Order: sequence, then structure tokens, then C-alpha cells
Amino acid sequence: MPELSALDRAYPDSAPDPAARERARIALLEHVERRPQRVRLSRRALLPAAGLACAVGAVAVALVGVGNDAAIDARAASMLREAAVKARAQAPLPPVGRGRVLYVKSVDAYMATWADRGNFSVRVPHVREIWLGPDGGLLRSSSGEPEFLSERDRQRWIAAGRPVLREGNGSTKLEKQPPSDLPTDPDALFARLEDAARGHSKGTYVEMFTLVGDAFRETNVRPAQRAALYEVAARLPGVELVGQVRDSVGRQGVAVAMEERDDGIRHTLVIEPKTGTLLAEEQATLAKNVFRYPAGTVIGRSTYLDTRMVTAVGAQPE
Repeated sequence: MPELSALDRAYPDSAPDPAARERARIALLEHVERRPQRVRLSRRALLPAAGLACAVGAVAVALVGVGNDAAIDARAASMLREAAVKARAQAPLPPVGRGRVLYVKSVDAYMATWADRGNFSVRVPHVREIWLGPDGGLLRSSSGEPEFLSERDRQRWIAAGRPVLREGNGSTKLEKQPPSDLPTDPDALFARLEDAARGHSKGTYVEMFTLVGDAFRETNVRPAQRAALYEVAARLPGVELVGQVRDSVGRQGVAVAMEERDDGIRHTLVIEPKTGTLLAEEQATLAKNVFRYPAGTVIGRSTYLDTRMVTAVGAQPE
């Protein structure tokens, strides 16, 4: 069922660090408290690419075989390794401590399904702010007007009695998070993520991509850790170079993607080319997908607007 596979993506049974596990736990609690039968696609990440020095026009993609049924896009791998170089050269944010709280602001719109009220879906926009401090943190989210993904969904909503779709605002306290212990050696990091992903229903490499994305998002990973994550991504079969794109607020970046063929979803990550910073991520349907939407239907999107240190949990950037 689509709802079960969406829930599997939303709350994976493994994560690369405690912060990622905590975010999955919090998301699950919020989901259960709001509406037990309602399912939302989670934020999932693809891996980054940077370095616009190489052209990304209509050129045949070079594939390097890595087995009987998998291949690596050589251009994507090259871009990811260049991203590692750019990331390693960036100055790190100071560590979380007294008077130093990590602040991340983003906007998103993800698919939510009412399986208990006519089986229809909408895309719900949010403004999301998270604070991670030395003694705990805070997640604050406000929602906008939901959008129907198809006329079929709108008609099913009408038949269900036009239930209220807007979610409103909410906040959740977060537990104290230890610093990331991700290895900075690409070989060691690959081994750790491969071990965590092995046996996953979506496949080892797809899940490794997911774990890399989890490690980037709303965390203060050091430049050397970010570089190692890019190096791991460059080795994963299935990564494809998309090329130059713009995110939902118009910023230009370079994108790579990976297809989750079982559910028919294409995961895309957009990276700022000069720094290797994550700009945005998107989930869209392939031609054959479990949701029965036309190819290219966006079922999830996150755009990261601001990442910096502030003075206290709940404080706004100056």
C-alpha cells in the first residue's frame, strides 16, 4: 500500500547519528498525536553536487559498471568529489555551547494522505525553524494552505465532507544532542553507512543515500565530515547528475538525483556550487509510481533558507 511505503520512508529503523534518530522519533510522535491514520512523506535527501566548472548540457552520461545490475554516473561522481573539495575549504560554524545555538530555517511542502477519510492526498506547506542548543532544543512549525495533488484528490475530499486540512502551528522540545561522531575518513564512513543500510527494503544504496542526506540536514557537521559524506555519495551506484537548477526561492544550484524504483519516486538534492551547501531537496514521481500520479508530480519539497548560530533557543537571527 502507498501509505505503508510512505511511512517506511518517514521513519526509518536506522539513522547515522543520534540527532537523526531523534528527528525521526519526534516526527513520529507528532504524526501519532495529530491523526493516527494520516500519513505524511518525510524529508529525505539525495546527495549533493557542486562545481559548475564542468558543463552539464545534453551530453551522453558516462557509466562505470559496478556490478551486474548497478552503475555509477561518472559525471555525478566527479561533481560530488568536487563538492567534497569545496565543503572541506569552508570555515566551520562554532560548536554549540553557552550562548551558541544552531538555528536552521526552512520552508517545505510534503504530501499528507487521509487514508481514513476518503483516501485523498494534499501537499501541505510549512515554515520550519529548529534550534539545537547545549541543553536541548526546539522545533517550531507553522502550516499554510494545503494544495491538492490532483483533481481526483479534490473530488475525494469533497465526497468525504470537506474535512479541515490546515494543520495550524506547533512546537516540540528537543532533547540535548551530542556532537556528530561521523568519521571524516571516506572509507570508514562508507563502511558505517553500508552496515546501517544493509538489508533495508529499499536497497542498500538507496538507504545509504538517505542516511547521507539525514546527516546533512539540520545538523552542524564539520567541513571534513561534510566532505566525507560527499565522497561516500560519489561511490554509490544509482546517483545521476541532473545539472543546473533553481530552488523554490530562485537560487541557482547543481542537482543530483536517485530513483527509488519500487515506489516510483525520484529524489533530488540541490547544492550551492561554490560552497557545497544544501539548498533544497525534492521528491517527484516517476512514470510508474505507487501513488498513480503523472510523472514529475512533486510530492515533497524542502528549501533551506538560513543556517547560523544564535544566542539562545527560540532567539531569532539578528
